[in-house]
Amino acid sequence: STDNFFFVKYDNVDGLEPSNAVTINGLKVGLVDQIIPITSKGGKISFVVRISVDDQYSFSKNSAVEIFEPSLMGGKQLKINLVYDNKIAKDGDTLGGKFQLSAINAMASEMGPKVSSVLTKVDSTLASTNKILDEQNRREIKMLLSNLNATVSAFKTTADQTNRLLASNEHKISSLLDNANQTMVSTKNTVDKFGKVADEIDAKKLNQSIEELSKTANQLNQVIAGINRGEGSLGKLMKDEELYNNLTKTSNSLNELISDLKQNPKKYINISVFGKK
Repeated sequence: STDNFFFVKYDNVDGLEPSNAVTINGLKVGLVDQIIPITSKGGKISFVVRISVDDQYSFSKNSAVEIFEPSLMGGKQLKINLVYDNKIAKDGDTLGGKFQLSAINAMASEMGPKVSSVLTKVDSTLASTNKILDEQNRREIKMLLSNLNATVSAFKTTADQTNRLLASNEHKISSLLDNANQTMVSTKNTVDKFGKVADEIDAKKLNQSIEELSKTANQLNQVIAGINRGEGSLGKLMKDEELYNNLTKTSNSLNELISDLKQNPKKYINISVFGKK
C-alpha cells in the first residue's frame, strides 16, 4: 500500500517531532513526516505539519487532527478526530488542526486560579504575621519569655529549698508525729477512765433507788401481813406517818428514775464511742 500526505496548520506544536505517530481511535495509521515553520509579514510564527497516512484508511476532510499527549512519558502524537460525512479527504488536502493541552499543562491551567488564590491568602497571612511580629511586639514577646524563664527558675529554687528543709528536719518531724500519736492514745485512755467513773456513778444511783424501793416494799408487806393476821386495821396503815412518807418518797423516786431512764437511757446502759459497753 502507499501513503497519502496531508497538511495541518498549528500555532504551537508543543514538542511534536517528526516520526511521532498519527492515530485513528487509538490505532497507529501514519507518522509525522515533516514540521515546517512559517513566518508571516507581521512576524508571527506558525507551523505546517505534513503527515503521512496509510491510503487504506479514508476519512472526511472535515476531520480535525489534534496534537495530544497519551501519557506523561509517552511524548506527543497526532490523532484524527473523525467526522462522518461524504467529503472524503484526498492526498494533498489541508486539514484543520486542534491542540490539546498536556496532562500537566491542563492540570496547571485548571489549578492556576486556585493556586493564585492560595498564594494570595498566604501572602496576606505573611503580611499579618509580619505586622504581629514587628519590632515592638518582638521585644514584648522576648520579655515575656524571659519573665517566664525567671518564674520557672524561682519555682525550682523554692522546691530545692523545701526538699533540703525537710531532709534536715526529718528527725524532728518524725518525733513530732510520735508525740501526736501518744497524745491521742492518752486522750482516749482519759475518756475511757471518765466514762467508767460515770458508769459507776449511774450504777450507784440506780442501786440506791432499788434498795429504797425494796426497803419500803418490805415494810408494806409487814403491815399487810399483820392485817391478814388480824393485827390492827387498814386505818393503822393510813395513820402510820413514817410508812406513808416512805411510800410517797419511794414512789416519787421511782417515777423520777423511770422518767430519767426513758429520757437518758445511755446513762444506765453505757455504749462507749470506742466500742466499750
